[in-house]
Amino acid sequence: MAAKGTTLQSAIRLDAQRREGGMWVPASGGTEQPFMARGYRLQYLWQPSTGRHAYINCDTDVLLTDTEVCEIFLR
Repeated sequence: MAAKGTTLQSAIRLDAQRREGGMWVPASGGTEQPFMARGYRLQYLWQPSTGRHAYINCDTDVLLTDTEVCEIFLR
C-alpha cells in the first residue's frame, strides 16, 4: 500500500512516472541513507536521466508526491 492518503490509482500512476525516466539512485552521490520520519522509512533519491530528486517510501517502494512529503515534514 502507498503512503497514508494515497489511493491505489495515484500509487500506480507514480510508479509509471518513476519508471518512465529511468532508474533512481540514492542522492548526494549515492551517500543518502534511509531514515525514519513520522513513522515512514524514507530515502532521498536522484534520477540521473532527468536530474529530478524525490523521496521514496522504502517499505512500499513508492515515490511520494510533493503533498505527501509536506504532510510528513510539516506536521
